[in-house]
Amino acid sequence: MAHPERGIERLGGRGAATVDVILLAYDGVDALDLFGVHAVLAKASAVPAPDGAAPLRVAIAAASRVVTTSCGIDLSCGAPLDALDRARAIVVPGGRGAADAARQPSLATLLARAHARGAAIYVVCSGALLVAASGIANGRRLAIHHDKQQWLRDVAPSVEPAAGLVADGRLCSVGGDASPSTKATDLAFQLLADFAPYAVAPVAARMELRPGRGAAAARLLEAAA
Repeated sequence: MAHPERGIERLGGRGAATVDVILLAYDGVDALDLFGVHAVLAKASAVPAPDGAAPLRVAIAAASRVVTTSCGIDLSCGAPLDALDRARAIVVPGGRGAADAARQPSLATLLARAHARGAAIYVVCSGALLVAASGIANGRRLAIHHDKQQWLRDVAPSVEPAAGLVADGRLCSVGGDASPSTKATDLAFQLLADFAPYAVAPVAARMELRPGRGAAAARLLEAAA
């Protein structure tokens, strides 16, 4: 059963050269969903990893070199979609284009294959539609905007719409609730708590913010205070 505050059992990067985190982009991706996560992770990748821990390496992958976000900004993506095959963690943002992206069998196949080999999947709001289409959330809960819960049921009837930050093993999603904090940054701090806990406090201090959802990151900040 999913627990709203239980993330991945410590997956940090010990024994690996890097922890590759890939953010999935597509036409119509929400800029805040994408860059809210990326801003946190990019700063975390600059934090020196302690001895024995692998540093983060962050990239944005898409089917084409340039995608257009939901607010009309053209984004140059630095990695092809097959970068998902090397990722330890994959972030799936939402956006106006999420429903169309969920209909692309190639994306569903890549997500399912990555999850099957052990990658963790982090989902922002309507990015849940892509994850549901891949089949990896069948019988589980996915957080999604309250106005899009029926869309989620239409894509995958066995997936239960949820709200807040829902961490269920290697699947973590956020959305569907109102909070003073931003969904994307809260999800990014959850990812750091799972893979790079050493970076939580330095990044929070640099960005002058605290995650509002997810107990794991909050506990790390309290311990560092």
